[in-house]
Amino acid sequence: MISTTTQASQRHTLHTNLFDSSLYQVSEPPKGVFKPSRLQYNSKPRPNIKSNRELLNDYIIKLKSKISSLLSDDMKKYMPDLDLDVTVLCLFWYVLSSISSNLTKAVLRRFPHPVALTELQFLLSASLCVSFVTLINYIQKPQIRTTKIAKALMNFPDGILPTYLNGDFKAQVIGKFLSPYKLIILTTFPMGIFQFVGHIASHNATAVIPVSLVQSVKALSPLMTVLYYKVLENKVYNPMTYYTLLLLVLGVIVTCFSTSSKKASKISVSSSSKFSGLVYAFVAMIIFVSQNIFAKNILSVKQSKSILPSGKKNETHSDDKSISPTHLDKITILFYCSCMGFLMTLPLFLTSELTCERSIFHDLTGRVFILIVSHALSHFIQALLAFQLIGMLSSVNYSVANIMKRIVIISVSLVWESKLNVMQIIGLSLTMCGLYGYDRWGVQRKNSHTHDI
Repeated sequence: MISTTTQASQRHTLHTNLFDSSLYQVSEPPKGVFKPSRLQYNSKPRPNIKSNRELLNDYIIKLKSKISSLLSDDMKKYMPDLDLDVTVLCLFWYVLSSISSNLTKAVLRRFPHPVALTELQFLLSASLCVSFVTLINYIQKPQIRTTKIAKALMNFPDGILPTYLNGDFKAQVIGKFLSPYKLIILTTFPMGIFQFVGHIASHNATAVIPVSLVQSVKALSPLMTVLYYKVLENKVYNPMTYYTLLLLVLGVIVTCFSTSSKKASKISVSSSSKFSGLVYAFVAMIIFVSQNIFAKNILSVKQSKSILPSGKKNETHSDDKSISPTHLDKITILFYCSCMGFLMTLPLFLTSELTCERSIFHDLTGRVFILIVSHALSHFIQALLAFQLIGMLSSVNYSVANIMKRIVIISVSLVWESKLNVMQIIGLSLTMCGLYGYDRWGVQRKNSHTHDI
């Protein structure tokens, strides 16, 4: 082997030998631990970020704890356990019911055609159902369903929307939603009859007797529901159930009679007309109870909850069922019930409204049409909330919730008109005491064989 270093020294050249290994010595690595200059991510798991719903639940728990700390031990046991879901749904239901009732009065004042209003309400409700399902089906497309708006629209409880929507309008909306089958017909046809007969009976009752008397008769619905389950299904209730419901109904009757006592003294109604009006009101109440019991069998969700709204610890329902594949979603039920009600009301509309002296087309102005659409929209949302509450609450609890809704409507109207008197305050107080007493003591089990509703 030839030594390049020796040859270079022998030639006494001025050039550097590029093959000399001494020129390419690599320095030793620095001692210690090497730390890169850029920021390293912490390997610890990030804390879970709570959603707005969880934050609201935490706030309610903290608020209740703060209030509880200010009360004595004897008063703490009378505080109900609030259920956020039922509380929010009931509040929205009461507000929308008050708006819907005021809109009904405003529409009928300018458009005195109750049958035509009912027919338009059924038609607009069915149209809103189709539009809503079409929107939900559209946002199911892969490129849209990940957006924030789509996630917000899809944030509904179980059983509200159809489960088969996947973005295909022709196959899902037209092929399934708008194509009725045997289960849909068998389920919604009786409910359509309930809707039709209930509206007609209520309108006939209101035509001949005061509205407060109609509401007083309808306030008997919780007692009729308890009577149905006790007689036909042999369910046993503790005595407090009957006492609190009697107090509840007494408060409703006092409120309703004191509301129209002055008006009733100025209007003379024959005994036969008053009796027929009471019969119509009683039929409307029976229809209301029957519809609730029938709808409970197809709108049941996983668990029932108490009203006021509270009672997670107190109330258990022996007939609770998980959502079955054969159970219809609430939008489908609302759509086909509206269609059934529209078809059943159509003959009466053609024979009464179109042949009357005052034309409906003359009274249907642009402003009236806007009010009718607003009324239909509020009624549509109200119906969704009612369907959801029917599935979440027991039959008696839903009847009590409906009475509470009626009391809220009366209270709002009285405060708005500045006609609140002492008897009305007493009636409202009795109603609230009845609601609280039923929620607190009326749903507790008497023994192991007692069934709570």
